[in-house]
Amino acid sequence: MEQVEQNKSVFLNTSLIATTGVLAAAVFWGTSFGVAKESMLYTGVLMFLVIRFCCTLLVIFPFVVKKLNRQVWRQLAPTGGVLSVIYLAESYGLKYTAASNAAFLISLFIIFTPAVDALFNRHKLTVTDLFAGCIAIAGVWLLVGDSLNTVTFNIGNILILIAALGRAAFVVTTKKKMNKQHCDPMVATFIQLSVVTAVCIGLLIFTVPADQFIIPSAPEFWLYISYLVIFCTLFAFYFQNYGVKHTSPTQVSFLLGLEPVFGGLFAHWWLGEQFEQLQWVGAGMIVLAAMFISFRPKKYSPI
Repeated sequence: MEQVEQNKSVFLNTSLIATTGVLAAAVFWGTSFGVAKESMLYTGVLMFLVIRFCCTLLVIFPFVVKKLNRQVWRQLAPTGGVLSVIYLAESYGLKYTAASNAAFLISLFIIFTPAVDALFNRHKLTVTDLFAGCIAIAGVWLLVGDSLNTVTFNIGNILILIAALGRAAFVVTTKKKMNKQHCDPMVATFIQLSVVTAVCIGLLIFTVPADQFIIPSAPEFWLYISYLVIFCTLFAFYFQNYGVKHTSPTQVSFLLGLEPVFGGLFAHWWLGEQFEQLQWVGAGMIVLAAMFISFRPKKYSPI
């Protein structure tokens, strides 16, 4: 009897740690939009991405060096190409739209994923998917529109929507690849981010004049980079995987679905960004649609 109580206590503690960790990951990912936007005031987008991911790879490398092999690289490298598109679109999009807008628009990947999954795996969308999609589209209309009758998509909003679509493709393709080739999620993250880093270095060399290679010396910039590397990448990815293992995928999806809420609140508090009343309604509809999708049974879990 005592052993049963002890096991129950361990389970509850593990579940509490997992829930708290995933919620913290949602907070960190939400704040990452504002922090990244501030970081890019010190240097160009490509240099920012190169510095961010080189630092991330240096931290991860000691944990995965003995697990890397050529077969896993071949299998997962293409998903790194998809991730490159996501980060490039997301980072350039942040330069031209509000961090709060980006946080809410990027959450549309939860709505896009069933459609991408249906396209890749050749099955029909459910009524639930279509209903959530309609709510999300109406939410986007209110979020980025000047009024109920007009919608103005600037280049920043368009790039963030491309990033959201890329996230959906990334979830589906990574899941498919990892089903074929089982590997440690940290190894997969290292390989994917290695491809992103290589793409960004290549673009930096061939598209940016050498005299514009600016490595900032400001302490604030390096504090931002440290925050993004430690909390928004390592901590958040670890607890996302920990949460999937020790709680239900639905609970993880629900908690991560709060990411845009924290992103919007952080941008409002730290960057002073303001929403009109209709924009708050639109943002709420996007979150509602994401939550609705999260609570239905699905064939994939967040990556």
